[in-house]
Amino acid sequence: METENNLIQAHLRGDRQAFRELVERHTPGIYNLAYQYTRDQMEAENLTQETFLRVYRALSRFRPGSPFRPWLFAIAANLCRNWSRQQKETSFTELNSQGETDDQPLPMEQVQDLLPLPGEILETEELYSALQDAFEHLPEHYRLVVILYYTEGLSYDDIAQVLNIPLNTVRTHLRRAKQHLRQILEQEFGALS
Repeated sequence: METENNLIQAHLRGDRQAFRELVERHTPGIYNLAYQYTRDQMEAENLTQETFLRVYRALSRFRPGSPFRPWLFAIAANLCRNWSRQQKETSFTELNSQGETDDQPLPMEQVQDLLPLPGEILETEELYSALQDAFEHLPEHYRLVVILYYTEGLSYDDIAQVLNIPLNTVRTHLRRAKQHLRQILEQEFGALS
């Protein structure tokens, strides 16, 4: 398997397949970041395409030997921030009345438990909905750190590089985001173990 830096160099020499390989490798992660951030499949697809369009245009300025993935995620994170600012200007309905998107699977559809009790199903759905609502009310800088760390598996160092913030700020944002989510869920459901 070619390294990302080798693929970038091949692309710069005119190899169209090299850029296609970069896109195929990183589309799932970029799409996931955009979807987690927007909670909208079409917007996530648009942001993913725009990310790779910008990468294509800027690849000639990419410093050889630099880590590609953090640079790529920085572009996607900036596009998500821009999208968020635009959404504050333009209001639209994101969620149905239960706080879930129509195409998003319920938590019970992801669990292998064969016969959960109806009360357990209801409790799980309520907790999932409350967690999703709480997540959407996190400040933008906390949401991005949470998505990049828990969903995309980026290290603290990579997140610091992607968001252009100090390493300790990444740690602080994650800690505060978890505290914030815990407080909201405890208010709704009582003490969590």
